[in-house]
Amino acid sequence: MLAKLNKITSWQAALIIAVIGFAVFFTGLTNPFQGDDISQIVNNVPAHSITHIKLFFEGGKFYNGQGLAPLSSGNFRPLMTTAFSLIYTLFGAHPIAFHLVQLILGIASATILYLVFRYSFKPVLALFLSLIFLLHPIDSQVVFAIPSMEDSLFFFFGILAFWLVIRFKSTRSLIPVAICLFLSLLAKETAILFVAMSLLFLFWFDRKRLYKFVGVMSLLLVLYIALRVNAIGWISNSNNVPIDSLGFAGRLLTAPSIALFYITKFIFPVKLASANYWVYPTFSFRHVLLPLLIDLAVLALLIYAAMMICKKSTKTMFFTFLFYAIWCALGLLLTLQIIPLDMTASETWFYFPMVGVLGMLGVVLTVFRLRIQSIWILIIAAMVIALLGIRTAVRGVDWRSQCALASHDIATSRENFIAEANLSTCYYQQHDFGEAKVHAERSIRIFPGANGYNSLGQALAALGDYPGAHNAFTNGIKYQSGYIVLYDNLAALTGGYGNSSQNEQFLQKSLKLFPGDSNLWMYLAIQEYRNNQVADAKIAITRAYNLNQSSGTIAAIYKVIMSNLPLNISFSTY
Repeated sequence: MLAKLNKITSWQAALIIAVIGFAVFFTGLTNPFQGDDISQIVNNVPAHSITHIKLFFEGGKFYNGQGLAPLSSGNFRPLMTTAFSLIYTLFGAHPIAFHLVQLILGIASATILYLVFRYSFKPVLALFLSLIFLLHPIDSQVVFAIPSMEDSLFFFFGILAFWLVIRFKSTRSLIPVAICLFLSLLAKETAILFVAMSLLFLFWFDRKRLYKFVGVMSLLLVLYIALRVNAIGWISNSNNVPIDSLGFAGRLLTAPSIALFYITKFIFPVKLASANYWVYPTFSFRHVLLPLLIDLAVLALLIYAAMMICKKSTKTMFFTFLFYAIWCALGLLLTLQIIPLDMTASETWFYFPMVGVLGMLGVVLTVFRLRIQSIWILIIAAMVIALLGIRTAVRGVDWRSQCALASHDIATSRENFIAEANLSTCYYQQHDFGEAKVHAERSIRIFPGANGYNSLGQALAALGDYPGAHNAFTNGIKYQSGYIVLYDNLAALTGGYGNSSQNEQFLQKSLKLFPGDSNLWMYLAIQEYRNNQVADAKIAITRAYNLNQSSGTIAAIYKVIMSNLPLNISFSTY
C-alpha cells in the first residue's frame, strides 16, 4: 500500500493539503477583527487604499491617528501593510477575506514545503511531514491571527525562494530567488534565516552558483537596510516587556526554559497562548537547571542520532540531517533572547524552526525504518494528523473575540500582563468600568507598563476619577514615551479637566513629538477656541481636518470653528 501511495503526484499532494487545510482551519474564518487588527487595518486610514503604498515603506505598522502619514512602531513590515491594503481595497473591512488570504498562504507554504521535502524523502513521507507543518497547533496562530500575516508572508516567500534554489540550477534562476528573499525580508526581518540557509545549501551542494548568489543578494540586502533605516532606524528596545528589561545574564538564565517551551509544545501542544512573558532572572533548580538538563538531553539524543545516521546511512542522508539540524538551531537561536525581543516566547516564532525539526524527523524515519506492516504505519500517521487537526480546529475558537482570547491567555499564561490589559479594555467596552479597573491593576502588578496604565486611565476616566486617570496616563508615558495612544487619551482629558494653560502647553509639546496626530490638533483647536484664540484655533482644526477628513468628530468641530459658531460639546473623555 505504501508503494502505491508513493506514486502520488505533486498535484494530488497539493489537493490533499488544501482540502485538509480548509477542513481544519474553517473554525477561524469568521473570527472578527481584534487586538492589533484595529490599529493595523480597521482604523488604519493609509491602508484603506493601495494608492498609499509609498507610505507603507516610510514607517512602521501601526496607525495612531496620524492621517495620511507614515505609520508608527519599531517594526518594518511594508509587505504586510501592502497585503492588508490590497485586501481592504478589494473586499473592504471584512475579516473573512483576511482570514482566507492567510489560510491560502498557509496551505501554499505547506505545499511548497512538500516539494522541498520531496528532494530528500519519498512522497508519502514528504506529505506526512508537510501536513504536520500545516496542522500542528503551535503553528496555528500564523493562520488564525491576522496580525501574524507577517509570518505567513515571510515564510511563503522564503520557502518559495529556497525551493527555487533547489529546483533550478541556472544562474539566471538566482534573480527570482533573490526577489523572493527580498519580499520575505519586507514582510519580516527573520527572513535573513532563509538567506543563510540558501547560502549554506549552495555552499554544500551547488558551489558554482554561490558567488553569483552572494553578489545579487548583497545588492538587495543593501536596499533593504536603506529602506529600513530610513523608515524606523536601527533596532530599538523600549524595555516595555519583562524580558527586554533584563540584562544579558538574566536573559541567559531564562534561555533554557525558552528552549524547553518549544520542545514541550511541539510534543504536547496544550496550554497554548498568543504570547508568553515569563522571566527567570535568578538561578533555580526548577526554572533554570532542570530545563537546561532536559535541553542538553535532547541535544545529546540528536547528536547520537546524527552519529548513527553517519554510520548506517549514506553521506547524503547525513548531510541532510545536519542541514536541517542547522536550520532548526538557527531558528531557535533567534528566539533565545540574545537580542531582547518583544515577548519571552511566541508560538509563531517556531514556524521557521519547525521545518528543521520535521526535516530531521524525516531523515530518522527514512534511515530507521519501522518494522511493522504498512497498514499500521498508515493508521498511526492518520491518527497523528487527525489529533493535530482536531486540536488546531479547537484552537481556532479561541479567537472568536478579543475577550475570549484574553481570558484564554490569562488561564494558560498567568504572567500575561498584556492579556490582562486587553481584558480590561473588553470590560471597558462593555461599560463594566469597575471590572476594567480590576484587570488593569492586575496588569500593572504583573509588569507595570504603558498598556496597563493606559487601560487603568481609561477605566478611571469612565468612573469619573479624572485626576487618577491623568496620573495613570502620565505614568504610562514614563514607561513608553512613544506610545501615542497615551498622548491622545491625555489630550481627551483636556476637554474637561485640568488647567487651560497647562493643557495647551501639553498639547503643543505633544505635537512636537507627533505632528501628524489629527486628534492632538483637534484638542488643541478646542482649547484655543475656548480661550478666544480663534485664529490659532482655525489653523489647528484645519490641520486636523487635512490630516484625517474621514473623522466625523473632526469634521463637525471644523465646521463649528470655521463658522465661528458656539462650541457646545459635552465633556466626554472618549
